[in-house]
Amino acid sequence: MCERGWDELDVILITGDAYVDHPSFGVAMMGRVLEKAGYRVGVIAMPNWRDPESVSVLGRPRLFFGITSGNVDSMVMRFTAFKKVRNDDPYVPGGKAGHRPERAVIQYSNLVKKVHKDVPIVIGGIEASMRRMVHYDFWNNRLRRSIVEDSRADVLIHGMGEMPILEVAGRLSRKQSLEGIPGTVMATRNPPGDAFQLPSEENCMSSQGELLDFYREFYRRQHRQVLVQSSGGRYLLHTPSPAIDSLSLDSFYDLPFTRRSHPSYTEEVPAFAMIRNSIVSHRGCVSGCSFCSLGLHQGKGVVSRSENSILKEVEKLCADPRFSGHITDIGGPSANMYGISCGSSGECVRESCLHPDPCANLQLSGKRWLDLLDAAARIARVKHVTVGSGIRFDLLMKEDGGRQLLERLVKNHVSGQLKIAPEHTSPEVLACMRKKPISSTEHFVKAFFDAAAKAGKKYYLVPYLMSCHPGSEMRYMREMKGEVKRIFGFIPQQVQAFIPLPMTLSSIQYYTGSDPITGEKVFVERDMKKRVMQHGVFFDR
Repeated sequence: MCERGWDELDVILITGDAYVDHPSFGVAMMGRVLEKAGYRVGVIAMPNWRDPESVSVLGRPRLFFGITSGNVDSMVMRFTAFKKVRNDDPYVPGGKAGHRPERAVIQYSNLVKKVHKDVPIVIGGIEASMRRMVHYDFWNNRLRRSIVEDSRADVLIHGMGEMPILEVAGRLSRKQSLEGIPGTVMATRNPPGDAFQLPSEENCMSSQGELLDFYREFYRRQHRQVLVQSSGGRYLLHTPSPAIDSLSLDSFYDLPFTRRSHPSYTEEVPAFAMIRNSIVSHRGCVSGCSFCSLGLHQGKGVVSRSENSILKEVEKLCADPRFSGHITDIGGPSANMYGISCGSSGECVRESCLHPDPCANLQLSGKRWLDLLDAAARIARVKHVTVGSGIRFDLLMKEDGGRQLLERLVKNHVSGQLKIAPEHTSPEVLACMRKKPISSTEHFVKAFFDAAAKAGKKYYLVPYLMSCHPGSEMRYMREMKGEVKRIFGFIPQQVQAFIPLPMTLSSIQYYTGSDPITGEKVFVERDMKKRVMQHGVFFDR
């Protein structure tokens, strides 16, 4: 600030993560977007939540404090699926746990309120976004009200947030109301009359039937309608995220990120080491898996960056003297969703593009994606371009010429192993997951190893699986173990115990024992010892 001649900042961002100036880190992206718009921005990373003065080190911002727990929900970062305390945190220097509090958004907001009572608070990031309305909290095993109320924030930005945060900053600069900004939730006394009325927060918290009604309507309408929910004499006003196009996405990723962690850190940030040489190609996910927060946070449609923008970022990466020549990923939630688009010109009311069956309007683009990887590999100083994020394998095989696309991928863009996520083999469990296979896992595995043999490579598949999800009984886990061993020839270690992430469809299934969309009853294993036993099937426990 002194070097720049600043005596105050316009915006101060607070995060539970270390500061890494890379577009995959949310605070870095928000800071660069605000900076480009002319705002003076400072970041307080990993503040001491026991000391209110730790949020005063940059003074008092002219406009607002922006608060996030970081790239991961602080409760997920703190506890395992079996509610054991984790001893690591990959988003801080050295990777050692203990730098961020539980329920970090609330804790940091309380710190700010103690020392800067009248400065507006804007909360965002995955923790705020996925707790924006009444939700089931696995760690307390109860429903919690909107985090807007518990944090006493002036406004919550849900989703990725670049456009809303600029609108928030602009309105506060002009001393205008924050009400009704697309992509926000806030408490108001006077909701718009044309908003869709959801069941009240109080009724949802006292009646499972009302909760199921709430979630069904929220799930169907959140991306296309203004929603309102009464709460304690006020109303929570939820507006859909603003539409974003490829041109806007390009402009965000073209900002001058240094791709370095803060120079004050003496130890490496493990999460940064993993993605240092990776590039985000798109946002959103067409899958609609019930256990995943992506569709709720990023949207159920895919928005892709242009090839030119991505290749420009590759060239910037190549200019870094530390670059080894290996780009470890050009992808997103699933790498092969790059370029996917919708052929419909009307408003979509489907639950997802792939459930219960693939939509006829879904336009796949595996060739465009592989052409992009090939183009990146031809840039000077690039030795390899591989896929680190994994692929939606059944989607790839559904494409025209899917086997030929797989052969191209295996020949040119696999580095030893390829990640896929069948999640389960039981039709009953997959139905609860909203992950009905589009094509056979067994068919893909055979095609993959045929492609590897044809390319003269010895490659491996890494299948990610899930235990304890609603619908999953012990017998289904035992059946899955045998089926997976038969298909893959080994027992994988990549088995994730299900965590009911706030506001996901699976969390409502877990809490109520019912599917809020279909109304069907669902088996749920809630006993922690039995959950451990079910998870242990793959580990001979």
